[in-house]
Amino acid sequence: MVEQTKRTDDEVKREAIDLRNPFVAGLLAWLFPGAGHWYQRRYFKAVLFAICIWPILIAGLVMGSYREETSDGGSQIHFARTLYCSWRPGDRRLYFIPQACVGCVALPAMWQARFPGDADGSILSTAFAPPRVSSEYRARPNQPDANDIARRLHSWLDLSVIFTVVAGLLNLLAIFDAVGGPAPVDKEGDQKKDEKEKDGEKAEKK
Repeated sequence: MVEQTKRTDDEVKREAIDLRNPFVAGLLAWLFPGAGHWYQRRYFKAVLFAICIWPILIAGLVMGSYREETSDGGSQIHFARTLYCSWRPGDRRLYFIPQACVGCVALPAMWQARFPGDADGSILSTAFAPPRVSSEYRARPNQPDANDIARRLHSWLDLSVIFTVVAGLLNLLAIFDAVGGPAPVDKEGDQKKDEKEKDGEKAEKK
């Protein structure tokens, strides 16, 4: 006689959800919020995470940007000046750790930190670029330093940092969910607890 094991509803539900390759899903979730869940065909969560994270991230990037008039009569757009990677003495950007939980902005920031250049009039030369430090005044004369950026952005500086940090932390939760799948729920244990409560109520009535 073959022994039959009773599977809980949660086990059946977890089998029905195909997480595909969880590591690929985690990588996609890190690169683009919502992409990992879309890869897993968990479309509702993909849209939910995208709606929750992308507007906060974009708002933070916009608040950390400004336009500056140049000496030749033109203008230079400084984009996302509050999201950058830097571990230089006197400019250790700890805020970048939670910001880096969104890969599509972390990768260009790490590239700018590895190959810092001067502002040449294009938006790519300033986007996610670390500010100039005292030792770079000759090498990067057109890049603003941290004080210049603070004067330009005023109170938007702190708001931009907060928004981008919150977006990164929210995406960290999305990455964990894409890799690990839904949290298990012990429905069988809840049913047994309900049965014990009902038995207790019947015993009291008797």
